[in-house]
Amino acid sequence: MERYDIVIVGAGTAGMPCAIEAVATGARVLVVEAEPQVGGTLHVSLGQMSGAGSELQRAHGIADSAEAHLADIERINRGTGRREILEVTLPRQGATIDWLMENGFDMDPACPAILHLHEAYREARTYWGVEGGVSVLKVTRPLFEAAMTRPNAELRLSTRATGLRIEDGRVRGLTLEGPEGASEVRTGAVVLATGGYGGNAKLFARMTGGRALYTAAMPGSDGSGIEMAEAAGAGLRGQDLFLPTYAGIPHEAGGNRIVWRQMPSLTPQVRQPWELHLATDGARFVREDDPSVDNREHALNGLSDMAFWCVFDDAVLAEAPPLLPGWTEEELSEAWARRDDFVSAPDIATLAARTGMDPSILGQSLCTYNRAVADGGPDRMGRTHLPRAIRGPGLRAIRMRGMVLKTPAGIDVDETLTVRRADGTPIEGLHAVGEAIGGSTLSGRGFISGMSVTPALTLGRWLGQRLGVAAMETTAE
Repeated sequence: MERYDIVIVGAGTAGMPCAIEAVATGARVLVVEAEPQVGGTLHVSLGQMSGAGSELQRAHGIADSAEAHLADIERINRGTGRREILEVTLPRQGATIDWLMENGFDMDPACPAILHLHEAYREARTYWGVEGGVSVLKVTRPLFEAAMTRPNAELRLSTRATGLRIEDGRVRGLTLEGPEGASEVRTGAVVLATGGYGGNAKLFARMTGGRALYTAAMPGSDGSGIEMAEAAGAGLRGQDLFLPTYAGIPHEAGGNRIVWRQMPSLTPQVRQPWELHLATDGARFVREDDPSVDNREHALNGLSDMAFWCVFDDAVLAEAPPLLPGWTEEELSEAWARRDDFVSAPDIATLAARTGMDPSILGQSLCTYNRAVADGGPDRMGRTHLPRAIRGPGLRAIRMRGMVLKTPAGIDVDETLTVRRADGTPIEGLHAVGEAIGGSTLSGRGFISGMSVTPALTLGRWLGQRLGVAAMETTAE
């Protein structure tokens, strides 16, 4: 039976940098990846990052600090993140940005910036590459591939970890299933960098109290590492911190997959709303032009089905900036002709019948809004952008869904990223990093710009270096 100092499960945003640093220490490292290629969600991610004190910030005359970054995060998430882990990653995230730049990262010239896709920071500390997550991959993959050529490193693609071998209360090995069949390896340290569960509707429902999954995550984000850790006695956390992204439209009628290109333009700082957002009974539930993304996401989370109708008329369709800028004319024509979540109707009664909204509630929502438009607003929700009444002829509605970009719950770890049992005691030799520990570990109940990719890179590097040094010290003894 083969033995390794460290086995890293997953070669994505966190797993690759973890392996790069672990191999550099001289430790014997095995990386197993379920997919036939490395990179994980970096292939589809927007790749937003954040970090205080980077060289790029200094070049732009921006004085920033990890302490200010932490204060901003806790303002946004109301202190619901894990401060002890934030205090590990934040002081190192500026250096992560520098590391990427030193290795040829193609930074978008607009960076660093303040973004409004999530609740905004008060300082310009968000970064992204010209190709989104692919820009990050173009740096990390060559470094990872170079590390895998070292004699102390091995990569097994299309190989799944199927179980943890626990002996005397600590990890001693791992069972695998790959192209050559089942096998087992011995190791003193396992790192679960397996990502989240945004592709697993059953696990998502269990983690969110029965919510339906509408997702932009990769299908391979199946939560297998989380389930494997749980089977070995690991505790989970973050099930109470779910918050949906506002909002998406399934790529296919009746499906649950959402693609980035087809995301509606719902950010007021980018496009002010001309439409009304109505719960499935026809009632207003949110101020559509609220500049706070967080407020709108919490309002959506308050709807049991996290679904709403975006209602407008033919005049709005003709005059407003595009609501669906990523959709082709052919896709839109097909959607209006054939999909039941794209509804057109000549009047309120017909629109209500075709959408399932209550006609009296729908009528009242439109009447109240139109009265505010005539009066010059603001309306009863506090909305101030009131470009025109919505009264037809030709009413329209598109059903939109609260969606998942990253999954909030995950494996419980301590500040060293050692996995803990449900009673809080550590499982020695078992570690987790990246989305496997849950997006809410750092972001809490909120979406914090750049706090998925950057901590995965940063903590992955930090953990790999620590475990590698520890393994070499043990060998020397």
